[in-house]
Amino acid sequence: MTTLSDSEISSEIRAQRLIHNADPNGAAGACYELRMGNIYYDLTEAGKRFALAPDETVLIKPGHRIVLITAEELDIPADILVRVVSKGSLFSVGLSPVATYADPGFSGNLGIVTQNTSDKYIEIIQGEPIAKADFTRLGSAAAKPYRGQHGFQAGIWPLKAHLQKTHAEILGDPRVLSEKDEALALLPAATRTVIRRLETTQLWTSIALGLAVIINAGILFSFSGRLAEGIYGVVINLISSGILALLSIVGQIRRRI
Repeated sequence: MTTLSDSEISSEIRAQRLIHNADPNGAAGACYELRMGNIYYDLTEAGKRFALAPDETVLIKPGHRIVLITAEELDIPADILVRVVSKGSLFSVGLSPVATYADPGFSGNLGIVTQNTSDKYIEIIQGEPIAKADFTRLGSAAAKPYRGQHGFQAGIWPLKAHLQKTHAEILGDPRVLSEKDEALALLPAATRTVIRRLETTQLWTSIALGLAVIINAGILFSFSGRLAEGIYGVVINLISSGILALLSIVGQIRRRI
């Protein structure tokens, strides 16, 4: 097996093989730099497909997992294997590293799956390099080259949705905690501790408020015969506040169970 050099890759491009819609200067060293096209999918938003106008950029929200579709269309012969890695400039700003490949026989635009692990919005300009691809010539052609329809050509990204389950669907599994505890488990220990303390403080504050309202209401009731009728309106308001406070306490207790 041998890896194609930049001159060999450029020669294939000039012969209109291997890479279509290529940048003539895209090959360097032993790889070709794949560029961002005008299509991407947001897997965090149920695989929503975005088709960009010429002046639009890719917008990757914090925490979102997306598929970047390359501007180039690969046309891989049966004796070539393509390995793809993301650009360091992308994961240095928060996009997860990518390592994937295209099988011998693959034809179409390549989808680069990555995730924004930062707390910032990330914009990618159309035509910007997003990954590097190297091409390895095999000792012989693959006996079973890739066959099938790529997500981009199909107009959808092929999610295996049957593998995804909601918390309610797997709640009976003994390995699964409450939805709240599972969410807290994703956070650092220090953050979980702070949240627990805030919840405890809020609970005791609600209890104190409820007791204060009940005591005040009782005192006002005891003087109801000697106070002006307007005091009844105050009492009613206090009772209403007490009910709301008690409901808040019940809600806090239920969330802690």
